[in-house]
Amino acid sequence: MTSITFDGLMIDINSAVRKTPVMNQRARAASSRRAAELIALAAALATVTTLFAPTSMGAEGATPVASRPNVVVVVADDVGFSDLGAYGGEIRTPHIDAIASRGVVFSNFHASPMCSPSRAMLLTGVDAHLAGVASLYVATPLRHRGRPGYEGELRTDVVTIASRLRDAGYRTYLSGKWNLGHTPTSLPSARGFDRTFALDSTGADNFEKKPYLPIYGEPPWFADGEPTDLPDDFYSSKHLVDKLVEFIEADRAAGPDPRPFFAYLAFQAVHLPVQAPREFIERYEGVYDEGWDALRRARHLGAVEAGVFPPTAAPSDTPTQADWGALAPDEKAFAAKNMAVNAAMLEAMDHHLGRFVDYLDGAGLLANTVVVVLSDNGPEAGDPAASTGFHSWAEDVGYRRDLATLGERGSYAIIGPHFARAAASPLAYYKFHGGEGGIRVPLIIAGPGVEARGVSPAFTYATDIAPTLLELTGTSDATPSGKHPISGRSLAPALRNLGVDIHLPDAAIGFETAGHAGVFKGPQARARRCARRRPPMALVRPRRGSGRDPRPGSRRTPTPRRDARRLRSLRGTRGRARSTSILLADAAVADQLPPRPGEGELALGDHRCRPCRDAVRYCRLAHPATATPTSPNTLTPGVVHGDPTHAR
Repeated sequence: MTSITFDGLMIDINSAVRKTPVMNQRARAASSRRAAELIALAAALATVTTLFAPTSMGAEGATPVASRPNVVVVVADDVGFSDLGAYGGEIRTPHIDAIASRGVVFSNFHASPMCSPSRAMLLTGVDAHLAGVASLYVATPLRHRGRPGYEGELRTDVVTIASRLRDAGYRTYLSGKWNLGHTPTSLPSARGFDRTFALDSTGADNFEKKPYLPIYGEPPWFADGEPTDLPDDFYSSKHLVDKLVEFIEADRAAGPDPRPFFAYLAFQAVHLPVQAPREFIERYEGVYDEGWDALRRARHLGAVEAGVFPPTAAPSDTPTQADWGALAPDEKAFAAKNMAVNAAMLEAMDHHLGRFVDYLDGAGLLANTVVVVLSDNGPEAGDPAASTGFHSWAEDVGYRRDLATLGERGSYAIIGPHFARAAASPLAYYKFHGGEGGIRVPLIIAGPGVEARGVSPAFTYATDIAPTLLELTGTSDATPSGKHPISGRSLAPALRNLGVDIHLPDAAIGFETAGHAGVFKGPQARARRCARRRPPMALVRPRRGSGRDPRPGSRRTPTPRRDARRLRSLRGTRGRARSTSILLADAAVADQLPPRPGEGELALGDHRCRPCRDAVRYCRLAHPATATPTSPNTLTPGVVHGDPTHAR
């Protein structure tokens, strides 16, 4: 038998010309022609296979490994929409701004209002519920824990971008916050990363190995899957960069290796506790003495000048803003110092990111490296120090709150709800909330494959990052058997042309986190529907071109006569809730977490109900019935803020 084999397909040439006793000359000639055609086809296919075959360790059918770019994904924690210089902020972030100047700045990028769901979607390209991380595990009601979508760690039926790239021949590294599971099967070393230095918690102290809230004991730091300690000179932003350089250098020292790398650098900045070295804090002395109102106005103007907010749009409302002028001088000084520490922490992060960029440049790697910089959610508004229970715990752990050393080693700074509103300016609300300030955050992409320069207004979502990186690296996005397919769309078209939309006009992109829910739909997703009690509830649209958050006054219940299309969308979203394992909100306070042993009062911030627009009355889901109007920041001991929804 004579045959030709290519790419696993074998063609038997003799079978094409096998003679039979009754075959005449014409039939034999036709058979010969067919055989010749098959041979030509086989040769052509073999040529194509040779041209597009992957090199060693490459993914089948993908770009040769040696020609692919490196990828660095930088995740900042709790950085607000206008915190970065590239987004109009006053904080010095020259290295991030330099990345922005050679790439695309996205002004309409959305994530989850909580860190873990955002990171799950970023790393998998799949809805957070399908990935198993619908909410923060510590904020998940007991009756929801362990149910599909609420496992609190990445499910095994989703594939991380690290796994996909490693299978395609990449070396993969992680340094920083993980918070997607600490079991042997859910740590990053089991989810596609070759080398890891990971914190599997919502946060931790930035100078020492100690907790930041009384929700766990010792911070769970892991090195390559094993518990580890921290050095005496530890500062989070510095050490995370040092570890990443160490990983890359170790592979380079092992000998020539043409394989590119994927690096996931997840900073703790600017998550609680807000801390920074003194030399950075001193640079912001006096910067915030005019207060949060002045800062919010300045940030609005800066965002307009940076091109990330429409010049014709007014900033979103920011209800229950405290009067800066009514504060005593010592109160102003203390509040301004907290914000100065926040700015210093972000500048310190930028400084150490700059060290890493300089390292890549010096090693000849930067020119072939895609760099992605983003935030996981809006700024943190919680103020645990508003509770006396916090102070007794902080004293036991070793935290102080004096003005002179605020933010330094052993100290604990908090910007609080009012400066958090300014950090999200010109948007409304902040972390844990479904308002734009909680979910609309910075995203910058630069490097090979990024041809455009400037600001893209295209609506983009956290699930879009994974398919973007797969396209930029020439890696297959095929779904392995038994795994959830990627639901996001590649941003590559917007990286070539700033004027294109990514999502189709009729596509609806929904989110739900702890009862906050909504759907984005329409050109650049200006049309938005939010539900604050149980998703879905009602359709909300901002005034055309306003760029503002929808007001309660714009809410109207759809009717068959005037809103047939929106009613169809409403029904479709209920179906989506079922298909993605969303557990609808329940108004029972009993669903909140019970007290933990030894845990005292814990205030979680000034979370007023926006639909109520009432500075005193609280929604009964956001705050237990035992919380009194005269002490709005004092919650029942042990109750965790998990479902701040409007339940009136």
